[in-house]
Amino acid sequence: MKKLYFSLFISFCFAFSCQALTLDNLPEYQDAGMRCYVKGTQKLQEQDYVGAMEELRKAVKTRPDMAEAFHNLGYALEKTGQIREAVSAYERAVALKPSYASAMNNLGYLLATMENDIPRAIQLCSRAVEIDPASANFRDSLGWACYKAGKAEEAELHFRTAIKLDPSFAKAYFNLGICQFNRKNFEDAAHTFSTVVQLNSNFIKAYIPLGACYEAMKQSNRALYVYQQALSRAPEGSQVKNFLQKQIKKLNSSQKSFYFSNAKQIQSSSKLADFVARKGKSGNMTASFMAQKSIDPLESSGSFTPASIESANLSHASFEVPDAPAFSGKISSVRTSHSTNENELSFSQERELEKRYALCNSYIEKGLIQDAVNDLEKIVTVGRDSGTARQAKNLLLKARKMLDERSRENAETHLSMGKDFIRAGKYDMAEAEISKAISIKPEYAEAHKDLAVLQYNLGRLKEAYEESKRAIALDKTLKEAYVVLASLYSKKGRKDDALRMLRKVKEIGGERNAVDDLADRMISSISSES
Repeated sequence: MKKLYFSLFISFCFAFSCQALTLDNLPEYQDAGMRCYVKGTQKLQEQDYVGAMEELRKAVKTRPDMAEAFHNLGYALEKTGQIREAVSAYERAVALKPSYASAMNNLGYLLATMENDIPRAIQLCSRAVEIDPASANFRDSLGWACYKAGKAEEAELHFRTAIKLDPSFAKAYFNLGICQFNRKNFEDAAHTFSTVVQLNSNFIKAYIPLGACYEAMKQSNRALYVYQQALSRAPEGSQVKNFLQKQIKKLNSSQKSFYFSNAKQIQSSSKLADFVARKGKSGNMTASFMAQKSIDPLESSGSFTPASIESANLSHASFEVPDAPAFSGKISSVRTSHSTNENELSFSQERELEKRYALCNSYIEKGLIQDAVNDLEKIVTVGRDSGTARQAKNLLLKARKMLDERSRENAETHLSMGKDFIRAGKYDMAEAEISKAISIKPEYAEAHKDLAVLQYNLGRLKEAYEESKRAIALDKTLKEAYVVLASLYSKKGRKDDALRMLRKVKEIGGERNAVDDLADRMISSISSES
């Protein structure tokens, strides 16, 4: 009898936080529906979307109460192009579990893409971001929904936040570039699309708007080079390849026309430059003459040299990257040659610090707290004893408190995800999420308690003992932690200690719940064996 109670309480402890359960209706996941769900999920990971779809259809038919199965089925349907059915599957997942962030995110993204219900798409994606503000993918989806709603500035803010969260997220860069391009901010858009292809040289869709940016800026040589790079990567017979071939042909024709119409001017310019050089005055005069004639050496050379890896500061640079946008978040150094005291700031330095301080306030208003902290720390270091530096110190304290609060929220998100994974039987993923919650908030008693229960379930009894002791040290009202200790003591034959732990559950008081019922049954079972 004792073994029955001890095997059931593990599942009970995790289910209890979501719904009131008794020992008679505990969820049982080792059924046919769960097996189909696991098989389907494995096929998803292998990118066998058709096979995954077949298994997951069986799973939801057998287990219509499993939100995770509907979520994964929606993803498989989405990957096979069955968008409307994918929307229905995600809708079921959200209906079953209203706090299912991933299902809300995916549903919101599809609704925005289909332009069926954009206000609801924004609502769903916003809720997903609220649940997990550290997810770059959720931020990107929210930006996409805002973009579809015509809120370009708000969309750009979300895309930039996604990039801050994950600097290698090529899709967020691409979406940001689309916003910049549509606002005719071609220089910044070119920089953004350049970053996309540097992160993923096979992201063919990014080459086309990048080339269009260069065409809009009258930099036909760069556009031609980009289209040629894309053409070498485009699949044979694809529409993209046909389009690129037409663009390259058009630009080559334009280049020939430009060359023949300007050949005489270029030749005469070269002759004059040679003449000046022979007179020993080629340096500044040649540069001045070229500037006066508005002849760009790059444009007239007929070739384009890719930038070096060092100049692009990215490991996969394939062509020259324009300068970064102005608000890069870095404080530029200013010479102090006019200052007699090295501890004093020049006027230009003070103005630069004031601008950066104002930008930090803007970051905080928009929720980019970490960006504000980074810049404020630089202002404090560079500003020394200036008035702006003193203001920055005060704002820095406020921003750090906000980060601490956000960390607590993130810890709760990871713990919630861990509990979801446990209920789905995915213990490795659950342990990873709960451990993240503890790393963010080491004094998180509930996370230590849940980790103890999980470790007990996995047979790691020594670790379960340590975690349950930590949980109780942090919060003496966690009934489940006492139940874990009682179970461990009972396994070791220490019945008196086990009973002592179970009696503490009864001493905690408060509203009676199912944990109290379980403790009573365990006391009865252990006492009957004495």
